[in-house]
Amino acid sequence: MATTKWWQHPARLLVLVFASAALFGTALLALPVSVEGPGAAPLLTALFTSMSAVCVTGLIVVDTPTYWSTFGEVVLIGLVQLGGLGIMTLASVLALVVSRRLGLRMQLSTQAETGTLNLGDVRALVSGVIRTSLVFEAVTAVILVARFYLGYDES
Repeated sequence: MATTKWWQHPARLLVLVFASAALFGTALLALPVSVEGPGAAPLLTALFTSMSAVCVTGLIVVDTPTYWSTFGEVVLIGLVQLGGLGIMTLASVLALVVSRRLGLRMQLSTQAETGTLNLGDVRALVSGVIRTSLVFEAVTAVILVARFYLGYDES
């Protein structure tokens, strides 16, 4: 029986991916380039905002459009995107990218989380989730841009 590293267990991997995304977001939001005006965001503000974005809760401690710069807002959009796709989907995609194939243990874990019936369905499900999400976001963006431009004369 092959031994695995402690972090290769699917449950631990999910926690590591989630924590890594939140900490990476915190580091980026704590940079001076992430805020409008001089200085940088306090660490607690950056941490709370990053964690809230990854969890897709929408909780904020500062006014997003006025406090965060364009760079900070792009970081927040990326974190919300990661959270919105779901930790299980993200971990599956990460495993696909890293190993070029989904291991049996990760397939079983993903299968249990998503309720798929067949191990072969897991890859199709992950791909479908990402495609569907991107299509709906693109269609919504086009509708909103048209509405803002035509209805409110916003560029």
